[in-house]
Amino acid sequence: MMYRVMLILAFVLLLAAAAAGIWLDMRRKYIAYTEAVCGSIDDLLAGKGTAGFRLDEDTLLSKTQMKLKYLNEITAAAARESERQKLEVQGVVSDISHQLKTPIANVVMYCDTAMNPTLSGEERRRCMEVLKGQVAKLDFLVQSMIRMSRLEQNMITLRPEPTDLRQLMEDAAESVAVSAEKKHICTEVDCPEDAVLSCDEKWTLEALFNILDNAVKYSPEGSRIRICSERMEIYTKITVEDEGIGISPEHINDVCRRFFREEKAAKTEGLGIGLYLTREILSRETGYLKIRSKEGNGTAVSVYLLNEEPSAG
Repeated sequence: MMYRVMLILAFVLLLAAAAAGIWLDMRRKYIAYTEAVCGSIDDLLAGKGTAGFRLDEDTLLSKTQMKLKYLNEITAAAARESERQKLEVQGVVSDISHQLKTPIANVVMYCDTAMNPTLSGEERRRCMEVLKGQVAKLDFLVQSMIRMSRLEQNMITLRPEPTDLRQLMEDAAESVAVSAEKKHICTEVDCPEDAVLSCDEKWTLEALFNILDNAVKYSPEGSRIRICSERMEIYTKITVEDEGIGISPEHINDVCRRFFREEKAAKTEGLGIGLYLTREILSRETGYLKIRSKEGNGTAVSVYLLNEEPSAG
């Protein structure tokens, strides 16, 4: 009986020793694993990257390091995007400040001049006219900024519907008629009477106005602007051709950037956001823009819009 008790006790002690050994081994492995994971995290925090990771092993540590590598890549991408957005915001603020500086300075200067009690009635009237023009410029800039912001933040929903294309093109030509007449520029519309296009009429008209406004601004007196359409298999193309100063080849892609203006266009009043807004509008209508130009020999800006109604979203 005593022998059996001792045998059982010995067996229990053996099991306890084995359990203790297993626990100690597991604890050692857990500590080693924890230290290795902490070391991997420290390497990432120190900017050493994942060069020391053992990613080709089939171990728990390797799998954990793989996840850490993936997390590091996501974090790095988010940091780059955040920096890009920060620089973009800084650039926008700088551009807006530059655009506001001149008209605000003019408003202050002419206000001071108009308040001079020795000023004649005619001189004061001229000051008021200049002030009115500068305030109108500021209003146009602010309204353009609002439209640009609403488009960029997807706060505007474009609603395509069947639209009389010829009427749309004639309305676009009419929107620049006054400025064209001042320069004796002839505008011609070439479009079939029964042409129909599925688009958001208001915003497509805005896009065409921006193109035509540029065409009038940068065309010489007595020249011609032609607006024509062509129905293709998938797209309808609307082209505005002018006989203006043209665009330098190296700047063809730049003119659609926000606030970009060529040096040769600096003397012509403008903000440099017309084509940018046009591109933003077209992208939301599943369309796109193409520009052909020969410096000193005119520009052709083509708008491509889908013939069928774009699907929602």
